[in-house]
Amino acid sequence: MFCKNCKNELSNDQSYCPNCGAKIIGNRLTINYLSSEFFESFWRIDSNKPVLTFVDLFRKPVNVIDGYINGLRKKYINPFGYFTIALTLTGIYTFINLNYFPEYLDNGAFQANIEEQDISRELTTRILEHMNLLFFLFVPIITLFSRLIFLKNKKYNLAEHLIIHLYTYAHIHIITSVLIMISFISESSFRLMNFISIPIYVIYYSYVFKGLYDMSWWKTFLKTLLFLLIFGVFFLGIATAMLMVYLKYFSELELN
Repeated sequence: MFCKNCKNELSNDQSYCPNCGAKIIGNRLTINYLSSEFFESFWRIDSNKPVLTFVDLFRKPVNVIDGYINGLRKKYINPFGYFTIALTLTGIYTFINLNYFPEYLDNGAFQANIEEQDISRELTTRILEHMNLLFFLFVPIITLFSRLIFLKNKKYNLAEHLIIHLYTYAHIHIITSVLIMISFISESSFRLMNFISIPIYVIYYSYVFKGLYDMSWWKTFLKTLLFLLIFGVFFLGIATAMLMVYLKYFSELELN
C-alpha cells in the first residue's frame, strides 16, 4: 500500500503517513464521514487554521507573525491565505454597502451644497469599488513605511516586514469588515463604526509592534502613531488627487 499524497510505501497498520503526515483513507465517502470531517475541520479551533490564526492574532500575535518568519508554517494559515480572507470580507461589505445601503455614503452634513454632495458620493463610491485593489496596493507601501520607521532596528528585514503587515493589516480589516457589516443596522451605527476604525488601527498596531520589538508602551505608541501618520498623509494625497480628477470631470460635464 502506498500513500496517495506522496507515494511513500505504507504498512497495513499505519493510520498516518510517516513521510508527509497525511491521514490514510481506505473507505469510500459516507455522510457520517463527511459530517465528522466538517466538525473536525470547521468547529474545532485547534484543527482549523483560519480560526486558530484569527484567535491567536488576538491572544498572542507574536507567536503567529514571528513564528511564521522563523519557520513555523504548519500551525497557522500562511499570511497570503489570511490576506485573501480579508480581501473576501472587504469585497462582501463593499458590495452590500454599494448595493443595499448607498445612502450611507452621503456626507451631507459636511457639504455646502447639492453639487458637493454629488461629488463626495461619487468619489466615495469609486473608492469603495476599487477598495480591494487599494487594499492590495497599500500593503507594500506600508511595508516600506514601517521599515523606514524601524530603520535603526535590524531585527526584521523588508521581506519580514511584509509578513508583519500581511497578517496585521489583514487582521484589522477582517475585524472592521465584520463590525461594519453589523453596523449596517442603522446609519448612525455605520458612521460610528467608521469613526472608531482609526483607534482600532492605532491600538492593534501598537500591540503588535510592542510584542515584536519588545519596546515600552510609550515608545511603541509614538512609533505606531508616526507610522500611521505617514500612511494617513499618503492616503490623503491619493484621495485629494482623486477628488481633483472628479472635480475636473464634473466641471467638464457642466460645460457640455
